[in-house]
This record gives sequence, C-alpha cells and structure tokens, in this order.
Amino acid sequence: MAGNSALAEQNEEVCRPSVKSRQIGVRVTEMEYAALEREAWRTGHKVGDWAREQLLERMNRAEDDRISAHVFTELVGLQMLLMGSFSHLLQGQTLTAEQCQELAKNVQSGKAKRAKELLAQRLKQEDR
Repeated sequence: MAGNSALAEQNEEVCRPSVKSRQIGVRVTEMEYAALEREAWRTGHKVGDWAREQLLERMNRAEDDRISAHVFTELVGLQMLLMGSFSHLLQGQTLTAEQCQELAKNVQSGKAKRAKELLAQRLKQEDR
C-alpha cells in the first residue's frame, strides 16, 4: 500500500500538458476560406491552428483593451480633478472641504462620459 501512495504522489507531481478537446465550428464561404488558408500558409500554419491562434490572441487583446479603457478613464478623472482645482489655486483661492467634495463627486460621476467623448473626438480626427 505504501508503494501505491508514493506512486500516486509522483503521478500528481507530473504536469501533463492540456489536451485540446473542445471544438468550435465556423462556417465560411469558399472565398473566405481561401483567404484564411492563404494567410495561414503565409505564416507556416494549418488553417485550424492559425485560426485558433488568432482567436486566442483576439481574446487577450480584448482584455487588454478593457484595462486600457479603465486606465484612460482614470487619467481623464485626474485631469478633470486637476483642472477643476487649478483655476481656484491660480487665482490665489483655496478650496473649502465642501468644494473639494463637490469636485470629487463631479469627477466620479462625469469621468466615464468625458473619456468616451474624448475617444470619439479622437476617432473623428483620425477618420479625416
């Protein structure tokens, strides 16, 4: 019995590679398949392997895009906070605690909308 438990522990320590056991079916036209095939072959891959790689890469990019959008929104919030406080400070005024709280509240409630507006403006400029 003791030998069997030692063997079981050894088997658990060995890390087996993940087995690709799930499939995703996608229908494409002949022209689409030919284009996919050309691209896969150009990079030295089979169509299925190339498509898998592209899907996984796109999934990872989507996560990066979400993180980038969050970071951008926070940066816009910081900009709003600084711009909202600088005007008072440049005039030699101080902000009261109530003004600071109101400014922070406005930044929190408006930063996402302002970030979207800035991105939309940037996209319009790039389209020109």
